[in-house]
Amino acid sequence: MGRFEGSGADVSDDGQKLMLDGQWAEAAAHYNAIVTAAPDDAAAWTHLGVALLQLGYAEAAVDAFRRALAVRADFMPALANLGVALHRQGQLVEAIEAYCAAVAAQPDNAQLLVNLGNALADAGRKDEAMAAHRRAAELQPVPPPAEKEPRPPETDGRRDQAVELNTVGNAHLAAGRAQAALDAYAQALALWPDYADAQGNLGNALRGLGRLGEAVTAYRRAVELAPDDAGHWCNLGIALQADGALAEAADMARRALALRPDLALAHTCLGVALRDMKDLDAAIESLRQAVALDPGQSDAIHALSGCLVERQRWEEVEALGRNALARDPQSIDARVCLAVALQGQNRLEEALDMARQALVLQPDSELALGVMAAALHGLDRSGEALAAAARGLAVAPRNADMHNTLGIVLLDAGRVAEAQTSLRRAIALKPNFVTAHVNLGMACLQMGQLEEGWAEYEWRLQDGHETRLWDVMPERAWRPGQDLTGRTLTLHTEQGMGDLIQFSRYADRRWWGGPGCSGPPARIVLRTPRSLADLAASVPGVDALLVGDEVPTTCDVHAPLLSLPYLLGTTLATVPAVVPYMTPPAAALARWRAGFAAEDAGIRAPGLRVGLVWAGNPGHRGDRHRSIHQLAALDPLWAVPGVRWYSLQVGPRAADVGQMSAGRVTDLSTRLSDYGETAAAIANLDLVIAVDTSVAHLAGALGKPVWLLISNRPDWRWMRDRTDSPWYPTARLFRQTRMNDWSGPMAAMAAALAELAARHSVPAAQEVAFRRLFGL
Repeated sequence: MGRFEGSGADVSDDGQKLMLDGQWAEAAAHYNAIVTAAPDDAAAWTHLGVALLQLGYAEAAVDAFRRALAVRADFMPALANLGVALHRQGQLVEAIEAYCAAVAAQPDNAQLLVNLGNALADAGRKDEAMAAHRRAAELQPVPPPAEKEPRPPETDGRRDQAVELNTVGNAHLAAGRAQAALDAYAQALALWPDYADAQGNLGNALRGLGRLGEAVTAYRRAVELAPDDAGHWCNLGIALQADGALAEAADMARRALALRPDLALAHTCLGVALRDMKDLDAAIESLRQAVALDPGQSDAIHALSGCLVERQRWEEVEALGRNALARDPQSIDARVCLAVALQGQNRLEEALDMARQALVLQPDSELALGVMAAALHGLDRSGEALAAAARGLAVAPRNADMHNTLGIVLLDAGRVAEAQTSLRRAIALKPNFVTAHVNLGMACLQMGQLEEGWAEYEWRLQDGHETRLWDVMPERAWRPGQDLTGRTLTLHTEQGMGDLIQFSRYADRRWWGGPGCSGPPARIVLRTPRSLADLAASVPGVDALLVGDEVPTTCDVHAPLLSLPYLLGTTLATVPAVVPYMTPPAAALARWRAGFAAEDAGIRAPGLRVGLVWAGNPGHRGDRHRSIHQLAALDPLWAVPGVRWYSLQVGPRAADVGQMSAGRVTDLSTRLSDYGETAAAIANLDLVIAVDTSVAHLAGALGKPVWLLISNRPDWRWMRDRTDSPWYPTARLFRQTRMNDWSGPMAAMAAALAELAARHSVPAAQEVAFRRLFGL
């Protein structure tokens, strides 16, 4: 695109001096004052437009030039510069019209013909563009492209040598020989220091060699030499983004788009910068524009799919992948995009198939290998997942995502020390890798390394949760070491019901005063769902509740419940394990006690009362491992004599009770309207047997004996290789040794249950104390 022309009109001395000195902001202010006083001054409007255009305000410049032409329709400087401004905005039809009008008035103006030819070329009208450039060359024998570059003072052929060296450098760069390209560009610039294309290409070579700081310097020089070249601004933005200067990178992309609104790469650059600035909605909009302008641009497709994945908009990711694949059946990126979308929808076999298709086309595709490893892991094919991750790391040993995937696979395989090594490597490669930090935290917690585990687990708060209280009032978040004496602390949940039950114990101020704080708060307010309100109110130390969506009237400081172990410095030796710390509602407790007493009255040998929960929340991502899906696995329990079974199962799996052992299980689900009712029922039982779900936590919080069936992919809180829990003294853990095989722990549990039932006639001292506590 051509440079700005002078307006061709007389200017005031002050205005002329400002423009000649390049003081465009001052010049704009100067001419704005003139047109305010004399709105019929076409020359002043034109000068104002030129200054605005130099400042990057193309739209305002167009308005100024049109105001000039409204005063004098034949004012050539305004007409010519209107074409330049419209061209910068990408309004090619209007720009061509303006240039044509100017050329009609001055048919021998070579610069106007060059600008018209450039606009016609950008519009794809190549024959007309060549004709315009040919006429310009006849009038001014300088090749049209030279208008982008200042001519060097030398006339001894060095310019031609520089152009040739630049071409050689481009060939080297295309072949992946970045150092050879760098040398060629440097030689070109030695011959022609103001050669903008070579300067920009020098930046490309430096970026290819990982020398980002030098690349940024080279690109800055390129945009100085050719400020009208959107590509240089775009490349500068890419380098700045890679160097972590995200806000400036976004600004450079916007400068490129001011010149070329139809430049897909600039939309991509802006979208990527916005993505890394966590402005996902704006990033998605920019990247959608990039894909609309250039449907085959793989960087835009990849970045857009990543943003949509972060928003978990899986169907949109799938549509993006399928559209890309329809356009290019050989596209690897489209297949990887589809694989990610299918994996997000838990269509793991399809995801695996799509990843394999991508690997047929490109066996060393990092992304496809990563998806393949993750999908195999999700299908419980750990050995194959490990092999895929190892293959991926052989291809890309510095791929942080692959190290994280390997860490997850190793963690679930029980190889925790190796998992920690992989996760630490991922973090070393990408220090702000939130997912890897969280996974490392869970690995450390599983091994009882609580100090490091809590610190790493804090990274979960940056992991894309919905807006929470501590997001909108970050200045009031409780910080480690902060003295809360005399203040009101609001505690809130962030995950499941089991987490609230487990960590609400920290409201009891007897656990305070450690290294995490120098004084407990004067008042503790606990946010809770309505279904847990009655029980939450019974926790020692809770002064008030926020039920459901209630808004606090005051909040001096706040914290999520799962951060309290970190803030209070909990170690294995200081886990607050005194139970019970929850009490069932008195009225509900009395109702259930009367009901069980009436039932016992008609039975000569009542036997053990055992509550049973065999399934958790079906929406939980680990449900297929932690719940019992084949009810036959429970058969060993029915063979134990002296046991009366009561179903505490609620939700869609409550109906399973009809399939269990000839009606031996009494279904309580219709009476368990909330956790208070469930707690009252548990208080009247001898034992609770449960998979890893909130009822197990509730039984532990009530101090009731609870036996847990634990998957061989345990949640971090149940640790590894333990039959007890530091969190619940009355808990006993029965663990799988093989994936999804409950036969081992069920046989062990049946044997233990038979022993307990046999000596039930003499209640254990702990049970006697429990009954006395609740008045049973």
